[in-house]
Amino acid sequence: MNYIEINKVYYKYRNAVDYAVKNISITVSKGELILITGGNGSGKSTLLKLIMKAIKPASGVVHLDGKNINSYSITEIGRKIGFVFQNPNHMIFNTTVYDEFVFGLKQIKKSIDEIDELAEYYLHKFDLYRLRNRNPFNISEGQKQLLVISSVLAMQPDFLILDEPTTGIDSTHKHTLINMFNEIHSNGTGIIIISHDNKLINELDGREIFMSQGEIVETY
Repeated sequence: MNYIEINKVYYKYRNAVDYAVKNISITVSKGELILITGGNGSGKSTLLKLIMKAIKPASGVVHLDGKNINSYSITEIGRKIGFVFQNPNHMIFNTTVYDEFVFGLKQIKKSIDEIDELAEYYLHKFDLYRLRNRNPFNISEGQKQLLVISSVLAMQPDFLILDEPTTGIDSTHKHTLINMFNEIHSNGTGIIIISHDNKLINELDGREIFMSQGEIVETY
C-alpha cells in the first residue's frame, strides 16, 4: 500500500520567477527507503515541505496514508511522520539536552520507565549522555543534529523524513547512524532522506531519486 502519493504537484515561492518544484509525481510505500539527491536549489527540501504540509502546492495533490494531506492537521501529520529539518536549531527549544530528548516522549504519554530506558539507550548510543544537563544550544552542531535525530527515532514513528541528517556529524557517529537507519528500515519503518553525503547514499539500500531544477530527472 502506498503511504505517500504525490500527483502532478507544482509549487512556486512568492516573487520567484520559476517553480521550485514542477510536475512532481511520486508514490512511496509504507516500508520503503527513498534517497533524494540533486544540487542546491533542485527542489528537494521544497518537496519534503509539501509532504509535511508546511507549504501547500499551487496545483496537484499530496496524499498521506490514503487521505488528502489537507484533511490532516499539522499535529496529526506529526504523529504519522517523524521529521528532521536540515538545521537542528529550528527544532530545539528546551533548556537541557535531556529535556529536549524526552519532550516528545512525554507528549505521547510514554511511562517514566520507558522514557528512562529510551534516554539511556539513545543518549549513550550517540555519546550525548554525558551532556544531558548541558544547554543544547551550547553543544556542537553535530551533537545538536544527533540530539534531534535521536529524539525523533525514540518516538518510533511509522515513517521518517530527514533533510541532510549527517551534516556536521563525525565519521564514527555517522557509521552508527547509518547502521540504525538500516536496522529500523529492515524492521518495516519507511524513510525518505535528502542527502549530498555519498557515504550515506552508498551504504543505504534504497531507491534513489535525482532532482534538478524542480523536476525528477532520474530514478535508480
